[in-house]
Amino acid sequence: MATPKLTKEDIVVSDKFIIKFSEMYIKQRAETKFDYNAVDQSLLFKKHGFQSEILENIITRNSVAIDIKRESGEKRAVFTDIYRSDLGELLLTYFFEEKIPVSERFKIPYKNITNRELASLPGRGLDAIGYREINSKIELLIGEGKVSEQKKNPPHVVDYNHDSIYNTQIKFKENKKLLINRLSDYCRKLSIQDAEKIGVVILLMQFERSDEYDLVFGCSLVRDKTCLKLNDDFGKFYTQQTDFDPYQVSFCIMNFDKEINETIDLFYEKVQELCNRSL
Repeated sequence: MATPKLTKEDIVVSDKFIIKFSEMYIKQRAETKFDYNAVDQSLLFKKHGFQSEILENIITRNSVAIDIKRESGEKRAVFTDIYRSDLGELLLTYFFEEKIPVSERFKIPYKNITNRELASLPGRGLDAIGYREINSKIELLIGEGKVSEQKKNPPHVVDYNHDSIYNTQIKFKENKKLLINRLSDYCRKLSIQDAEKIGVVILLMQFERSDEYDLVFGCSLVRDKTCLKLNDDFGKFYTQQTDFDPYQVSFCIMNFDKEINETIDLFYEKVQELCNRSL
């Protein structure tokens, strides 16, 4: 039995925070499989007199959606607000890549923010897939993040909604065939180094060699000072701690010192400012 890691990070929504995560977001959204410097050396670019920096700026601008409703001062519906969803996913990957102790960090080669089909719509599927090696065993991260300022503890996005953190994660825990299916699709989009690690886990799962890999159900929930209630906000992850045995659970609540809506608006404005500055 693995004891779930249920933690909280208090976040000061300062200018530094907004700039850091806006820059991180733009980088993830505009990530390419090719190197702009290599493109710059191509004969075709030289023939037409272009520099890769111009292409990079155009791709970056078009990778980051302009929210027409937010621009016009309208309130965006929660379920269509890509910046709300993306900030939650961004903090999820940040936590598991950078915030936990160095020896426990994951490499996350698949991020839904980068790989979703359209810039203007929230992504579907798993928010992040990562891996780490501990004691010669590969551990696979299955990441799911949500944002909620609902004045209910836990909020519905934790374990009530159909696509809640709990329901999404327990589905993959109980249905290995479905998990292998999703991982197989994601694996096609990885570099050879990352595909090697994820691919081995797919094979180990397929041939039921469970002693050679482990799963980590990584979760994050963005709350703020007006709605947070520990430990209630962990929902079933707190009250039903054995549900994911024999696998691991790591769940972090990100607690803003500003209200969520205000923080998302600041995040959106800074992202747009930085994108426009590059053109």
